[in-house]
Amino acid sequence: MKCPCGSEKNYSECCGVYHSGKALAPTAEALMRSRYSAFAKNQMEYLQDTTDPQTLDQIDEEANREWAERAKFLKLEIIHAEEKDTKGTVEFKAYYNVDDEDFIHHEVSLFRKQAGEWFFKSGKIKEEKSK
Repeated sequence: MKCPCGSEKNYSECCGVYHSGKALAPTAEALMRSRYSAFAKNQMEYLQDTTDPQTLDQIDEEANREWAERAKFLKLEIIHAEEKDTKGTVEFKAYYNVDDEDFIHHEVSLFRKQAGEWFFKSGKIKEEKSK
């Protein structure tokens, strides 16, 4: 099965390695892709584990779970990704469908690397309706 992140690799050779705990995402972009795949596969524990402990209390896990259960994830588009030392930024668009209506989730996410591990810190979201 192809990985939901759009890499064209098999899931077990891509984000599945991170979801299983066999490896850590080596870059902020890889972590972002693996988090998208976790939403697509409704793996909320992975999302919690890869959120910066300093901002974890700002995440509504139940709302994320409910949304992920209703959404059909269609495609991930990476617009820009960069890293500098322990900080990373990834701008992306996630295309999904809820109740037969298409949406685009456009976000610029901030990541932080601590003790060799990347964590999602925060995101600035612009919700768009697909045309």
